[in-house]
Amino acid sequence: MGDAMRNEYWLLRHGRSLANEAEIIVSKPEHGIESRWTLASAGEEQATAAGQHLRQALAEPHRLGRPVVVYASPFSRTQRTAELASQAAGLQPELVPVQVAEELRERFFGDELELQSYGKAYGTIWERDAVSTDTSPGGNGETVNQVSSRIRQLFQRLEQAHSGAVILLVSHGDTLSILQATMLGEDTRQHRRFAFETAELRPLLQPPSHDPAHSHAAHGHRHGHGQGAEAHAELLAAPREA
Repeated sequence: MGDAMRNEYWLLRHGRSLANEAEIIVSKPEHGIESRWTLASAGEEQATAAGQHLRQALAEPHRLGRPVVVYASPFSRTQRTAELASQAAGLQPELVPVQVAEELRERFFGDELELQSYGKAYGTIWERDAVSTDTSPGGNGETVNQVSSRIRQLFQRLEQAHSGAVILLVSHGDTLSILQATMLGEDTRQHRRFAFETAELRPLLQPPSHDPAHSHAAHGHRHGHGQGAEAHAELLAAPREA
């Protein structure tokens, strides 16, 4: 890796999904790709609104003329979000297709919780995360460290494949909060400090400006792709872990 990140990254959580409305945990890839867990109608509206904000960001002078790339988790809710957001951002699918990045998939919450009502499950998981990043939810779910590891692998791959691009990563709540904590060099036990609301669009290098405990519509702000990159590039190889 060089001394600075070569690209500018934007993060987008999927819009409100049918799984969200049913309050069901859908985290296994074989379930997540099913169309029955795609976006709810409200989620489609959210994804379109996020794309409109991205369009405004792409129109800023320092981004004009730069290549734009879109990667999304293979889950149906993220693929649909990426499709609608890209369309609203004015990206032509034949020129800027939505590419699948397996590393952006949902955090697997374990067989014991899969397709179950989430009730208080998420709160318990996050409480345990705050104690140790090696705790497996649902019996055999992914630890924070395991998600962080695949995220580092993704960034190593993208930094090798692209240069000077604006890259949109469309993913899921826990994956994105762990991603941002990892890339900002924060204690990943506290990844919930970087919690994303549905269809929230945020530059990678900009921490959330809202309290994750309260509903707030966060929009992207101007952020040059080189700012602060020197400190974050080192994290591709060695993030802080609990």
